[in-house]
Amino acid sequence: MVGVHGVKGEIKVLLYGTLPEFRWDSVFLDGGDKGRAGRSFRVLNVRAHKNILIFALDGCRDRDLAGTLVGMDVHVRRDELPEPQPDEYYHHDLIGMEVDSDDGRPLGRITEIISTGGNDVFEVEGPYGEVLVPVIEETIVTVDLTNKKVVVRLLEGLLPEEAKGQ
Repeated sequence: MVGVHGVKGEIKVLLYGTLPEFRWDSVFLDGGDKGRAGRSFRVLNVRAHKNILIFALDGCRDRDLAGTLVGMDVHVRRDELPEPQPDEYYHHDLIGMEVDSDDGRPLGRITEIISTGGNDVFEVEGPYGEVLVPVIEETIVTVDLTNKKVVVRLLEGLLPEEAKGQ
């Protein structure tokens, strides 16, 4: 949730990716690390505006209440999501997966996925510290959702010790 829209309690939501023709029935707003309790809402209406979606939620009828929701994460039930296309993955499926290099070195776990506009970047924490792996054809060898493992081809300079010239 990135902001409020107008005075009638509508909220602005920035999506991670696209959900064409997705039917928004309900959402769960999660306060998470902000210390706010989560809350479910029935979705009354959704419309696109520039690069965001504007939601009208049942029970959120004024700007003040909408303002208390800013910064919360918006979630939907997994069984309501469309199946991803081949070689497409939901971020929540990738977070926590083990990452190894194609030469067998364990790099750690995916802790975050950064959307840069051009491509996503896996933030991997492990024995090399933080490793940032661009999600591009040249680096991603395999993604195995069943075994929770990603194999990557390390481009020159991706590992911290290589970047320092060690």
